[in-house]
Order: sequence, then C-alpha cells, then structure tokens
Amino acid sequence: KNGYGAGTTELTIARTISNTMLPEFLLWFFKTPYFITNGVKSFTGTAGQQRIHKDYLSMCLIPLPPLTEQKRIVAKIRELLPYVDRYAAAYEKLEQFNAKFPEEVKKSILQYAIQGKLVEQREEEGTGEELYRQIQAEKKRLIKEGKIKKEKPLPEIAEDEIPFDIPGSWKWVRIGTVATILGGKRIPAGRKLSSNDTGYIYIRVSDMKDGYVSTENLQYVPEDIFPSISKYIIHKEDVFITVAGTIGRVGKIPPELDGANLTENADRLVFSLMDQDWLIKCMQSSLVQNQIADATTKVGQPKLAIIRIQNMLIPLPPLSEQKRIVAKLEEILPLCERL
Repeated sequence: KNGYGAGTTELTIARTISNTMLPEFLLWFFKTPYFITNGVKSFTGTAGQQRIHKDYLSMCLIPLPPLTEQKRIVAKIRELLPYVDRYAAAYEKLEQFNAKFPEEVKKSILQYAIQGKLVEQREEEGTGEELYRQIQAEKKRLIKEGKIKKEKPLPEIAEDEIPFDIPGSWKWVRIGTVATILGGKRIPAGRKLSSNDTGYIYIRVSDMKDGYVSTENLQYVPEDIFPSISKYIIHKEDVFITVAGTIGRVGKIPPELDGANLTENADRLVFSLMDQDWLIKCMQSSLVQNQIADATTKVGQPKLAIIRIQNMLIPLPPLSEQKRIVAKLEEILPLCERL
C-alpha cells in the first residue's frame, strides 16, 4: 500500500539514492561476469543451501560514472540488445546446423548413390532387368524346392510412383519381388527371457542398432519354450528391419549370432543375387525411410506390416555395380564423421 515490497531472507533489496545512480545501471552491473563470478566465490553454507556472503553487496566495488554518463551507457545497452538477441539466434541456428551437418551430408551421399550418380555405369556389367530375371528364376527354384512359400503377385509399378530418374541400365522394383520378408516371434505370454546362456539367443529391437546388432546385453530363450519359436530365426546373410518400437532401423547380423531367434518386432529380408550392404544402404536412404514413415500405421501402437514393406520401391542396379557403389560409400561415408 505504501509502494514498498517486502523481501524474504533469500532476497536482498538494493535501493539507489536519487540523482546518484540509475536503478537500470545498477541492474546491468549485477549482470556483469565480474559481479557474478565474485559473488559465487563468496558463497557460504552447504551445497544445498549456498548463498552469497552477507557482506558481499556492501563490500563489492562498483565503478560509478557521472549520472549523465550512466544514462548514455543504459541508452547504448538498450540500443545494442536487439543486435545481441539476433546474434544469439543466428549462433544457435549455426550450432544446430553444425550438429546436423555430418548426418545431412551422409543422407545426401546415400541419395546420390541410389540415383546412380556415385559411380559410372559399365555396359559389360549387364542391366538391372537381367539381374531381376535371375532373381525371379532363383525364387521359383526355391519355391519348387519348398524352401520359401509362393507369394501373391505384387502390383505393377505405376509411372506416378517413380520418385526420380535412374540410369537406363537400372530397374525399379518392389522389395517383395527381389526379397522374401519373414517375421519374428514373441515368446509365450507370461514367460520371460533369461540372461543366462541357454544356447538360444533372442535378438530384441533394443539390440538392433543402425546397421548392426549389439552383443553387449544379449538375452536367451529358456530351453523349455525354445521348440515353440525355433523356426523364427535370422541368418547372417539376411537383413533385419525393425517394425515396432523403433521402426525402420536396418542392418546385418554378425556371424556369431547366425541362427538366433528374432523378435516379433522385427522382420528379416531373405534374398539372393544382391549385395547385402547395397540393400542395407538402400534401406537406410531417404527414399526407403520416407516410404517407411508413410507406411507405418498411426493408430494404436505404430507398426510396419510385411505387405507394406513388400510394396516399397527400390532401384536395382547390376550386381557388380552394387558392389562398386558399396565400396565407394565405404570410402566416403567415414569422412563425414570428421566434418
């Protein structure tokens, strides 16, 4: 009511004497590194109840210019503050750009690779169409031998589905026409995995990293329930893709985990006559990752269905060119980490 406020014991009130010091000048002094640094040095009390020494404010030295100069200093600070704010915003954007830059460069290189611009095409290596026919012949042989099941034909690729141009020797294909996608299996309800080595490794989504599987915290299937999920395994020649939880992560299985049981939250791509690393890089590219984002169900728990993976598009270069692209990527991509 009288125009004055009260302070707690955690608050000290500093009043300026009229016509000697501007309150705003004093405020800016309190914000200087000099005042703050020395205030911290004066801290007393325990770690949880530290406070500035009671004599710090009364003993702290302060430069005192004439009142008119204080006014000019405050006016100049007011004038410069918008520039400081703009610089801070620009600096923050630059820091964000620098943090994202290596990853963005990697994405650009992958995009360049799957567009057929990373290495030259060689006529003697054949065409994607020829490789596609070989893959189809191999799939028919495996179906006839009962090693894989016959699948429903996938729709032809429409012109408006093609996202960009590729070399004439390449071919656009649906993933399901060049690979068989098989799911994993959850352990029976009410049962738990074991940290004790039963000899039956179970690969979870949490084990699957970008491009590889971590072996740091493996879990195992109890012996008595292994027979019920023994068919749901993954081999080192396959490519995994996570389809629930963390969706769209792809990679390969290390040799020591060959034949391990696969979680129901991941699928495996079984294929032949394609370079494994080429397929992984292709699946990691923005082309496929964008398709994965569009194909993931948004209702309830997000999930990526097998049929949707089958329908995704990828470019198919000749096998020798796939290997040359992978070799070039392995040469270039590590350099991005140094940027």
